[in-house]
Amino acid sequence: MHNAEAAMVEWPQERRHRLDNPVRVPQRLADIPESLLRKVKMASAFSALVQTLVVAFNEKVEPQAKLSELSAGIDQPEAFGGYDEIVRQVVLALACVAALQKTPTREMWEYLWSLAWHSGPLETFLPQAVISAANEGKFRDHFFEVARSVVEEAAHNPGRRAFQREKEVGANLRDYWKKHPQLSALWRGNFLHSLNAVGRDDDHVLSIVSEIDVAEFVRLLALYDYPDPVFHALMWCGAAWRFERWRAMASVAPAALGEHGEWNGSLILPLLLTIARDQFQFGLGREPTPNQVSEATNEIKSLSAEVAKTIMGREDSRGCMTRWGNWLVRTAISALSTNPFPYPTDAASQGFIEDALLEALIAEMPADHWSPEPAPDVEPWEPWCQLAVGALISLAEKASMPSAEGFLEEWPLTPEEWSMKQGQKLKDHALPFEGSVPRADGYGARLLALLMVEFKSADTIWKRFWDSAATLREVVEFGDPDEINEGGWKGKTDAARLLMLQFSIGLMMMDHLIGPQRQLNFDRRTVLEGLLPLLDESVREMTAIDQLNGKFWSEAVRHLAIRRAKWLSSGTEPNSIAINAEVKPTLVDFIRSLAGDTENLLALVYVAQRNGIDRATLAAAFKAAKVDINAEISIAVHLLAISPRAIGLNEAQIDSAREVLNDTPTANPTIPSP
Repeated sequence: MHNAEAAMVEWPQERRHRLDNPVRVPQRLADIPESLLRKVKMASAFSALVQTLVVAFNEKVEPQAKLSELSAGIDQPEAFGGYDEIVRQVVLALACVAALQKTPTREMWEYLWSLAWHSGPLETFLPQAVISAANEGKFRDHFFEVARSVVEEAAHNPGRRAFQREKEVGANLRDYWKKHPQLSALWRGNFLHSLNAVGRDDDHVLSIVSEIDVAEFVRLLALYDYPDPVFHALMWCGAAWRFERWRAMASVAPAALGEHGEWNGSLILPLLLTIARDQFQFGLGREPTPNQVSEATNEIKSLSAEVAKTIMGREDSRGCMTRWGNWLVRTAISALSTNPFPYPTDAASQGFIEDALLEALIAEMPADHWSPEPAPDVEPWEPWCQLAVGALISLAEKASMPSAEGFLEEWPLTPEEWSMKQGQKLKDHALPFEGSVPRADGYGARLLALLMVEFKSADTIWKRFWDSAATLREVVEFGDPDEINEGGWKGKTDAARLLMLQFSIGLMMMDHLIGPQRQLNFDRRTVLEGLLPLLDESVREMTAIDQLNGKFWSEAVRHLAIRRAKWLSSGTEPNSIAINAEVKPTLVDFIRSLAGDTENLLALVYVAQRNGIDRATLAAAFKAAKVDINAEISIAVHLLAISPRAIGLNEAQIDSAREVLNDTPTANPTIPSP
């Protein structure tokens, strides 16, 4: 690989396009000898052609008809018929530029571009001719003035170049945005549907200006007061298909975020960040090889570092780190909810790109460059995401761990507050962390748990945390008294999801105690011995009162049981702690509590073996709990034969239980006596 290629930074699609497509030499004005172009422009026929264009504009001659007349005239022997076809096509483009020099107005450009609409060659060569002519300072300044006038007209008349059926779309988009501007809406994207409505309003001046002067291009984009045309201009002017063009635009984009993260309404930088995220398309496919995954993982990290360097070179990097960091965490949490494990391990993991971008931003960020205080215009979903970002920054030793006090103070609610703005605020803050299918080992809960573990002794803080949500448990058990017409079911659902998140945070606190990522200022074993029974009590309470989420709480029991058996008993695992064997609940206690619940008993056996708990330990625990695993297997086989959907078990899980049944312990079991 040549050194220049090795140093090249490209979007994945940009690289694929370069490597997969044969080298094509497009028709270029620059390939025609300058001496020939001077000869053409000195011809009397050229002056006549320019004058004809000016007259046609003044008389408002219909463009398509005029184009046919002009083309026929150029092909005449006494005009330019003796030149080859490419030169004849270029002649008209040069004449258009000369006409614009005579009448440098928005209306003239609009007329010239309307000619280009009906001619492929003119559409190709007219922009090139303008770019070439812009080497002369006076023309460049005049064209920039024309371009500004065109963009101002486009900004105030959305959809002016749209087909009739879409004329009103642009105006509606603009009106809606002015009423509902949101930073997160820019990062969410979804602007492609408006391309036909507003994508051609600028009559191509933006694409031309972007080739002449990126800074001027950005200044013109700033004239728009709604995002759709800005997004389309950024896309089609190169940000999406050339990384270096994206970098140049991002470097000169106007400041969008203040010192405290407040958004000033500027559209360009947020949309460039959206485009950047969308370009991480490495196309691994459904079954990539390990080498493909490894290569894509390294490329994502490398590209993320280049994006981060660009952002951190801006004057508003601190605000950008705050607000875009919040969005990256939000999308990562959502993506990771579909992963088998809550870790963004490599390019094959959903959420890995967001995690890599955030990690790169943190790596580039100077120490103490981030503030945990929410921006003045913070959106309802952001505060806890900002705490999660702060936890990651703290782990990277770039800032101190954010305090959990404010987070804890949001949970104690009276029944009246639950139905008012305090309750809605709690639900809004929790929304990014709940996931479409709540899971007890969620990535979002893992991040929030970091704050809790480092705040105070984990068992003490968990008890305060759980006790503070008494109102939520009352709503789950008895319904929301303010929902007269719906029987309180919506309130029950909302409260239950919050309590599931709360337990998940507690479970992740346990994981951080088992394998801390840095030193804690209390004795982990003592705290674990206090935290385990508290978490078990919370699960038992919720199992009794939550009629809607039995599956979650059954899985929660398994999570606790697996951790008790694998990490908290012998201390043989890396980073594990051997707690007192008498500390309740033991694995025997968990099995005894599930007696009669065939589905969850056998699921526990299956999950336990997948997590490395040996069959002898499981067999001894079943024996100590006086639970007949053979009888449970027989019940499961019978139920599976009747209705596989009803039992929720499969043959693999039942076979796993048979392996435990057939195992004979060869040593004294490590399970404590009941």
